[in-house]
Amino acid sequence: MGWTSASKGEVQEAVEADWIGIDHTLKTRLVTYLVEPEPALIQRFGKMENAFIVARLNDHVVFFDDIEEDFGIAREADGSLVEATAYGNIALALSEMEQLGLNDR
Repeated sequence: MGWTSASKGEVQEAVEADWIGIDHTLKTRLVTYLVEPEPALIQRFGKMENAFIVARLNDHVVFFDDIEEDFGIAREADGSLVEATAYGNIALALSEMEQLGLNDR
């Protein structure tokens, strides 16, 4: 059976599963950036593919990479994700987004 992209429900499950073992105080601070998963386009290997934004701060977002099954950060421009970088777990990606977003102020 071939690979299929993640559904919104699967993305929500990935977000929840990634919080296991994360410090409660850190989680309480970072969850304020979460949004309902929303579709976006990301350029990967020269073509546009689907992704889900799971958090937002200014023009920085955290997205779920369903190929690598990791979270990354990017900038959002005209509905597309640019300057995308993979980070791993949700807390690490949110922390990096927070630093970048707060430095933009």
